[in-house]
Amino acid sequence: MSLELKLDSNKIFHKVFEGTKPGYNALQVDTFLDIVIKDYETMEKYVTEIDQVIDNLKQSNRLLKNRLDLVESQKSVMEEKLKNISDNVNASRSNIEYLQRISVLEKALLNAGIDPNTLN
Repeated sequence: MSLELKLDSNKIFHKVFEGTKPGYNALQVDTFLDIVIKDYETMEKYVTEIDQVIDNLKQSNRLLKNRLDLVESQKSVMEEKLKNISDNVNASRSNIEYLQRISVLEKALLNAGIDPNTLN
């Protein structure tokens, strides 16, 4: 971001005024222009510093956006893994329920005098 000014400290310093007989007090004009030059130099320095801050913030913003993209893609991968784990847990629960049911049926067969291992 550049600030477009018609004057800079150098132009102000080297400005030549036409003299007139009643004219202005040259010392007062020079003193005032010295103040204006100082202000311009201060402003130019400030603008340069602000431009640097803006550039740094833009770079930080780019890095954070890239990081966010990475984290979002990792989140998607993790959500898919979690879904798969959840599906596996449900399947494991079903398998455990089947095993418990088989165990109950085997006990019932044993109580009825039938050996479940001899069944085909």
